[in-house]
Amino acid sequence: MKPGSFLLPINGSPESLFASEFVWSLASRNQSKVTAQHTIDLFGTLQFLGQEKAGLIGSGPYVAAYESICQSLRAIASKLEDSYTARAAAHHVDSTFICSEGDPVEEVCKLASAHDLLVVGYRKRAAVDYPACQGIKLSRAERLAHLSPIPILFVQKPIQAITEFAIFVSMDHMNINWLKNCMHSALAVGANYSVTILASGVHEEPAAAFVRDLVAADDEIEEECIKIVPLADDGGLLNFSQMKNAVDHGRVIVLPTIDSGEHRITSTGECPTALLRRVAFESILLWPEEFIRPLFKGETVLLKAGWYD
Repeated sequence: MKPGSFLLPINGSPESLFASEFVWSLASRNQSKVTAQHTIDLFGTLQFLGQEKAGLIGSGPYVAAYESICQSLRAIASKLEDSYTARAAAHHVDSTFICSEGDPVEEVCKLASAHDLLVVGYRKRAAVDYPACQGIKLSRAERLAHLSPIPILFVQKPIQAITEFAIFVSMDHMNINWLKNCMHSALAVGANYSVTILASGVHEEPAAAFVRDLVAADDEIEEECIKIVPLADDGGLLNFSQMKNAVDHGRVIVLPTIDSGEHRITSTGECPTALLRRVAFESILLWPEEFIRPLFKGETVLLKAGWYD
């Protein structure tokens, strides 16, 4: 693997620690650069206070509360920077820490394009976190799944090393360039890969013929690494537990995200938010289909252009 660069949005959570330790491990072995980023959420603080104009009382107490909260958040950010910097140095990692003020997702997206991979600690939300009367609220990680211009790896548990890229693609929308980037990226980190093709039943070509033609189209794609499974009517896998049961701590689920015009969808036909909430996973990599440069510099080469239909 060639040196690459990681963007690591962090807070003080255990999941951020899991993501950090994984990035440090990978970066220290490959002399990669790491940018840790923390955002002081000014807009979220204003929303929390929920008062802009004078009413029964003046705005003074709210202004004072806002300033006090911001001061506390800046103090927390300083402690976070000290802890992160010391831990990264212990791993001999070339890392910088950036503290921004604004919208956390927007601040991450501003930095993302200058990096190869976005790694985010993610805590799966329970249904109780979203009362029906309040509608659907997206967490910061879920918003990033829609908006990140680069591949984003969600980490929920400690990862010692990546052992396999479990790649899931759609039979109805096959992009060989994207698939080859995933395959080469797995090899770049010393991992194996498997390819599961999700069949909706719409594609007219028989599954066996489809796999045969896919392998014939590119001699780097090995037939023994490919299997085809059906999708349920709702877009989910008929037996999604097959992914869960086979997961080890180094197995990363990899899916493309596709711009449908109004929002992004994955190869399961779902939006990334629905997928993140539904699937039991320890780590999942959502890779925007339009991200066409190598995940790690010098390791993947786009040999063909266009679509395989």
